[in-house]
Amino acid sequence: MAEDGGTRVLLLVEDNRADAELVKEYLAQSDDDDSGIRVIHVSRRDDAAAVLQRERVDVILLDLTLPDARGLRTLESIRDTAGDVPIVVLTGAEEDGLAASCLDAGAQDYLLKFEIRPVALRRAVGYAIYRKTGEDRRSLAQVFAQYREMSSQNSTTMVTASMAGTGALRMRYPDGFDEIVGIYQELVVTYVDCLFVKQAKPRVQMEEIVTLIGDRSGGPRDLLDVHVAALDRVTAAHEGERARAIAVEGRLMALEMMGMLVEFYRVGQRRHMAWSTA
Repeated sequence: MAEDGGTRVLLLVEDNRADAELVKEYLAQSDDDDSGIRVIHVSRRDDAAAVLQRERVDVILLDLTLPDARGLRTLESIRDTAGDVPIVVLTGAEEDGLAASCLDAGAQDYLLKFEIRPVALRRAVGYAIYRKTGEDRRSLAQVFAQYREMSSQNSTTMVTASMAGTGALRMRYPDGFDEIVGIYQELVVTYVDCLFVKQAKPRVQMEEIVTLIGDRSGGPRDLLDVHVAALDRVTAAHEGERARAIAVEGRLMALEMMGMLVEFYRVGQRRHMAWSTA
């Protein structure tokens, strides 16, 4: 069940201890050695929200009747906090129209407690994760397609050529281009990490890369070429969700560096890396 053999994190929101223990037992019954699931169990909506704030959760198994929330409001509240984490509703209430209402409200699946069997439960959880993974991959593919559409690889009249009377940086300086991509790859990961922990952005390193590109008469499309090549390496080095986060949030870094590159040409700033002047 776990993609690439990794352990998935399931948040079980259930106030009935006996039901919670049964769910854990059912999830543990698997013939697949790679289907490891780590279960985090809470009994209140507010506790679930706290877990979602501090933990990376792959799927939520949610009881609709909790001490501090009941019915569809439980689902809506958890959904608002969980973002795009898939939710499987687990309930003992057999009400007409409730299943459809839950799906309309954003649940991936709906299970009745008295009908649950180990295989059915694991299948519902696995399908919810699988569908979410597929959505992430499609989203990531769309991001890359947008970048490549703008990069020099798909342009016959390149901005770089019109700006400097040359060709694409990746063609003129293949070794230097590859070196810049390696530096950029590390920097975009650092940049996204800084966003998540609310630390200062690595502006000095960003300016250093802009200088490396500018000193070689590179333009906006060259910067996009570097960005796309770096993201290709990121997706090979990181798991799906991590790679998607870097690709999506890294767009902000690319936009900021575009502005820095324009400023580089406007005022002629030069900021060289220490190793380049040693």
